[in-house]
Amino acid sequence: MADTVAQQSILNKGRKDKFILILNLPDPLKQLNTFSTVNRNTDNVVLDSLQYSIYGTIVPSTNILGAALPYAGQTLNVTTGKREKYDDITVNFTVDNGFNNWWVLWKWLNFINDTQTSTYDSTNLIAYPTNANGLTTYTSTTNLQAYQTNITIFGLDEYNNKKIQWNYSKAFITKLDGIKYSYRDAEQIESSFTFSFSQVVAELL
Repeated sequence: MADTVAQQSILNKGRKDKFILILNLPDPLKQLNTFSTVNRNTDNVVLDSLQYSIYGTIVPSTNILGAALPYAGQTLNVTTGKREKYDDITVNFTVDNGFNNWWVLWKWLNFINDTQTSTYDSTNLIAYPTNANGLTTYTSTTNLQAYQTNITIFGLDEYNNKKIQWNYSKAFITKLDGIKYSYRDAEQIESSFTFSFSQVVAELL
């Protein structure tokens, strides 16, 4: 039988950023969009900076637990059908020359816990629903939808075509690393961030 496995292009081995992350910012934070990379300020973000060229651990291990049952004097291993909690994902990315993509992540983390006030949504971006009397009706669902979002990661081939995607639902940032840079190296400025999520769905393209 002939070997039909295509040999991988050497171009695919020379790059470490063969994945693209697309971030859909939570709705409250979309209000901070400046629609411009020129007229920026500390209170706003640039939404067109939400595509990241990434590398690192971008796909979690998937585990479905097993169980041992006594059977006829021996042990029968069966599945519980229960998935374990997914580990958080840490992705490394290249910081753009305006620090816009890093700033978006900073504002997201700051929305969850403000660096100055130590409170959630310190600038009141969440629009809570009201009842017939005009009083605010607080729900935990409203808060979940406010800071969580969907994140998509695409795997690329040697010609930068999208071949597979992973959709992470109910995702939220948990950590933003410092900026890594050395003037002695010719490498671009890099950073990384970690996010937690509830489900991941893979799809071939």
